Amino acid sequence: MRRWLAFAALVGGLVAWLVGFGPDGSTSSVVVDSTTVATGTFFPTSRAQLTNLPPGEAAAIVSLGSTGAGIPTSDSDHAHTDVVAEVPLSAVDAPIFATQLALAQQSISSHDTEEKATALGYVRATAPSGGIGTHWVLWSQIAKPFNPATPSMLLFDERRNPAMLVGYSYALQSPNRPDGFAGPNDHWHQHRGLCVEGGWVVREQAPGPDACSGTYIAGGDFWMLHAWVVPGWDNRKGEFAPFNPKLCPPTVGTPDVNRCPTDDG
Repeated sequence: MRRWLAFAALVGGLVAWLVGFGPDGSTSSVVVDSTTVATGTFFPTSRAQLTNLPPGEAAAIVSLGSTGAGIPTSDSDHAHTDVVAEVPLSAVDAPIFATQLALAQQSISSHDTEEKATALGYVRATAPSGGIGTHWVLWSQIAKPFNPATPSMLLFDERRNPAMLVGYSYALQSPNRPDGFAGPNDHWHQHRGLCVEGGWVVREQAPGPDACSGTYIAGGDFWMLHAWVVPGWDNRKGEFAPFNPKLCPPTVGTPDVNRCPTDDG
């Protein structure tokens, strides 16, 4: 799943823009062909393409919306403008974190192209977002335990042709804040009212199931974490910061709704 439009500007001012990429009503299984044209602008040229979700993925989405969870009680650290301060790890957490990070980075070569992502069952689920990129989601992974080598989401920079993997995003179904990477530095956040059609996140902050023609995911047990683990895409705002200034479009010529939350990128 721009937030987890990230799913943070996934909606907001981008809702109207997203409709052009979303399902057209002729089928419940729509993903978007990520063919890109390097034009020098932030958003690539893309076209909607009807297709079927990989086996089990449609059922996984329905299951995520059928838990009975309500909406999140707060934004749960979802502050795109903040630097995520990191604290030194304890002697116990440091080696565990090092192992987890190594596992994540060792898996990059298996996920670093859109073709590999598709083969693994990921589907393109959001439009590009400033500071984040485009989310490709493996919906069935969200209900499984945390695994640093198998992220639920991949973040691609589609300004490039071919698109480039720039980070991971972990999403987990949990009634409480998940235990992910060792230590206190992985700041998980939540999104409320996700509306998903055919694997595509149509909108965020939908007020309820009646406002969603697809699967409504309230978000109370849905947690996310961006992790800038891909070499070359280290993030000065923090390894688990919500957005990466390296992915921010230029301020001049970019509509306000498509810019990063701050202009310091």
